[in-house]
Amino acid sequence: MSGVFLSAAKHAESDGQMLVNLGLIHRDNEWLPYWDGWIHAMRSSGWRRFGLYVWDQGWGLPGDWTGRLAPSFELVFHFNKEARKPNKTIKKQEESIGVKFGAMRKKDGTVQDFSNPDASKATHKIPDSVLRINRSTETIRSEHPAVFPVDLPAFLVEAWSDAGEVIAEPFGGSGTTLIACAKTGRVARLIEIDPRYCDVIRRRWTKYALSAGVDPGT
Repeated sequence: MSGVFLSAAKHAESDGQMLVNLGLIHRDNEWLPYWDGWIHAMRSSGWRRFGLYVWDQGWGLPGDWTGRLAPSFELVFHFNKEARKPNKTIKKQEESIGVKFGAMRKKDGTVQDFSNPDASKATHKIPDSVLRINRSTETIRSEHPAVFPVDLPAFLVEAWSDAGEVIAEPFGGSGTTLIACAKTGRVARLIEIDPRYCDVIRRRWTKYALSAGVDPGT
């Protein structure tokens, strides 16, 4: 894991953002911080553990979880060397548009006049740290054991990239990031070493491209 991401990181732009989704693993009735070695390797290479987000999957999985509550979330680790301001991708409630605030509280607790009251006229806002996206319901689990919803990578690439930018995915899997980039106007570069999953990606891409009226060969 460390080798794959560190290799990919070498080709990132100075303001490149790396976001990685990981779920919990339990062993002997404890959850394992299996990412510790990878995080250490990333930091040793100059990548900061910049953000930590929660993917709210919408409902708890059925089954007996040996005393634990039914799992319904995973984590998204965010690394970078330079911060990049996220895009305002979340639509604001209509009643919040055009509202002007008279003051705001600073970190030290003091109150000052709102520095840019016209900013509240924006129709969209920056996402918060909880990604409220339901699990995938696509019926291809017999071909790949962990199919992500397209909305998950689409959410992340829209937040930290602009149309036309290149998104690198070192674990191509079932091609979810490829479809997400096509839907959001980004350019995807995927790596997948398992021939079975390469076939899954090709079939899934062809199905999506034909439904979207896109040439599958592009």
